[in-house]
Amino acid sequence: MKIILDAVPSVPSLRERLEAEAVELTSIGNSHLIRHSEISQVPVSDVDMVDYLFHRLFAMIQLMLRKKH
Repeated sequence: MKIILDAVPSVPSLRERLEAEAVELTSIGNSHLIRHSEISQVPVSDVDMVDYLFHRLFAMIQLMLRKKH
């Protein structure tokens, strides 16, 4: 992820926030039953919460794709 974020032009302080956001989204995905299934994961059954998390991740991916060309 750091290599991808380094390729996206950004203000240094925003670059740090994007990396923190990537780490946070990874942590959420690993600890909750969203991406794959493990016994220790917490299920997310609230559709609105799933939608929120999807849009949060989508916005980050969209930003990186637009800036990278």
